Amino acid sequence: MSEQQAPAESGEATEDELAELGPLLDRLEELLGEVEGLDEGVRDTVFELLDGIDSLHRLAITRLADTVGDVERLRRADPAVAWLLEAYGVGVSDTGAASDALDAVRPYIHEHGGDVKVLGVHDGVVRVQLTGACSGCTAAAVTLRHGVEEALRDGLPGFVAIDVAPDSGEPAHPPPTQVLLQITPRPV
Repeated sequence: MSEQQAPAESGEATEDELAELGPLLDRLEELLGEVEGLDEGVRDTVFELLDGIDSLHRLAITRLADTVGDVERLRRADPAVAWLLEAYGVGVSDTGAASDALDAVRPYIHEHGGDVKVLGVHDGVVRVQLTGACSGCTAAAVTLRHGVEEALRDGLPGFVAIDVAPDSGEPAHPPPTQVLLQITPRPV
């Protein structure tokens, strides 16, 4: 057994093992950038294919981790395995991760006198509820689509969609301070 193998067996990745992942991940990012520039129909088909492969991998990796039972041991086994578990959020509370992802939009929602609660996550579908001034607000759909959904897409591995719980019946409160209406161009 060489000295280079010993750190990997003790749970620490060698520099060579870590360096091996970098170029591959960089190239995958480049390819995703190229796909963004493709014709819309082709791009949509490629992303549908990638989403399907992603869903299949997520299911298999999650079941594998459940079967093995020791996710931390798997993480320590190899840097590529650790990256994969991290990328798919294995061993992470989906509800906690969704709530953490929404921290990026909460200041904006709070400025308007509201809040967003994560009620649960099942198979990538995040059930949320807008409260306070956001409950029943006419701009809530825009907030959900351009704020909440984007934050979840960026911050929650395996995010599929949001499911909005009905209003709680609480009366809407006006924002705590005067707020200017923010209008952004509609995405193309």
